[in-house]
Amino acid sequence: MAVGLPLMQLDTITMASMLVRAALIVWEAVFISSFIIEEYRSKTINLLFTYPVSRTRLIIAKLLLICGIMLIFHMGSSIFQHFSIFLLSRQFEFITYSFENLFIHIITPLSTILLGLFPLFVGMVKKSTIATVISSLIIITIASNSQGSTAGLLSVPMLAVIFGMIGVIFSTIAIRKMITSDLYN
Repeated sequence: MAVGLPLMQLDTITMASMLVRAALIVWEAVFISSFIIEEYRSKTINLLFTYPVSRTRLIIAKLLLICGIMLIFHMGSSIFQHFSIFLLSRQFEFITYSFENLFIHIITPLSTILLGLFPLFVGMVKKSTIATVISSLIIITIASNSQGSTAGLLSVPMLAVIFGMIGVIFSTIAIRKMITSDLYN
């Protein structure tokens, strides 16, 4: 061991979490554009709506599938990150590990998933898969704004809840528009 090396506090968990959240928001937009927007654009959703199941149930089922997949990947990546940093902290003394507030680790992924539904609104307005993905890139640019820290705005619990509510509001507007709109226009 070298004498005189200062111990550094690495904030790798929060930085890695921010990058993973950004990637998963874009991936959620790709799922939305594949499962929903593309079907509306190509009008293949008409066939799905001929089944004796309400439009609301079909759309909600698709969105729950997307949100469930995203939740699995958020939780899996979080577990992997914490486990990796924990193991590295055992090997290298300049890496420290501490499990922080559990509330933040629950609110942040849920808010991120709900915020990731916002591109549904943009995609349904434009009926464009490209607009859906571009809007997710704009979202991560805003939500990953760090303001001097490495965690981004989504790691602040109050802002995360606000971002999640924005995603819910705009996705609800988009769902209502999908349910009530005429498919042949």
